[in-house]
Amino acid sequence: RQGTPTTLQALELTNGGTLAALMKDAAAKMVAEHPGGAREVIDALYVKAVSRKPTSAERKIAGTMVGSPARAEGVEDLLWSLAM
Repeated sequence: RQGTPTTLQALELTNGGTLAALMKDAAAKMVAEHPGGAREVIDALYVKAVSRKPTSAERKIAGTMVGSPARAEGVEDLLWSLAM
């Protein structure tokens, strides 16, 4: 068993509730701000998180997470994935 905490474990231990609330709020905001659909949300998140648009493979995976039309819960999952 690994003795060093992962990034997710460290974040959870120090700021778990606060970070979860921020991710949930950000996901709802992204869905509201981008009524154009899942692709628009995914592109916007990638640009904000990693300063580039997603590759076609990344977009495909993100699309399954986000759903069509984009769901706040799916966007929240993508936010967590990009943060980790």
